[in-house]
Amino acid sequence: MASVPLFDRSPGNALVAPSRLELERTQKRLLTEIRDSLAATITLAVAGVLAIALLEAWALPHTTILGLQEIVGVIVFASCTWFMYERGENKLHLYAFEPANQTMTGEIRALLNRLPDGVAYQQAIDAEQRAYTTGELEKIRARVRAFGPAE
Repeated sequence: MASVPLFDRSPGNALVAPSRLELERTQKRLLTEIRDSLAATITLAVAGVLAIALLEAWALPHTTILGLQEIVGVIVFASCTWFMYERGENKLHLYAFEPANQTMTGEIRALLNRLPDGVAYQQAIDAEQRAYTTGELEKIRARVRAFGPAE
C-alpha cells in the first residue's frame, strides 16, 4: 500500500507570494462576477415587485392580497440578500482581499517563520511594500498545518 505524503515538498509546490498585479487581476475578475450576480439579484427584485403589483388584479379580499404581498415581499428580500451573501462570501471569498490588521500580520509572520519558504515569502511582500491579506492568512495556516513539525 502506497503512502501519500501530507505535504508535497517539491520545488513546484513552493510557497510564493502573489504579486500586487496578480491580486489586482483577481480582484477585477471577481468584480466582474459580482456584477453579474448583482444583475441577477436586481432581476429577481424587479420580478418580485411585479408579482406584488399583479396581486392587485386578483379578485380576492384586500386583506388576503395585502398578506400575500407581504409574504412575496419578504421572500424576495430574503432571497436577494441570501443570493448576494452566498455568491459574495461563500463562492468568491471576497473577504480574502481585505488587508490584514496588525494582529493578523503578526500571526502571519510567526507562521511564516515555521515554514522553510517563509522568509522568501516575507521578503517578496516587503519588496512590493503591500500589506498581507486575510486570504493569505488562511492559506498560510493551512500550509503550516499540512507541513507540521517532524516530531
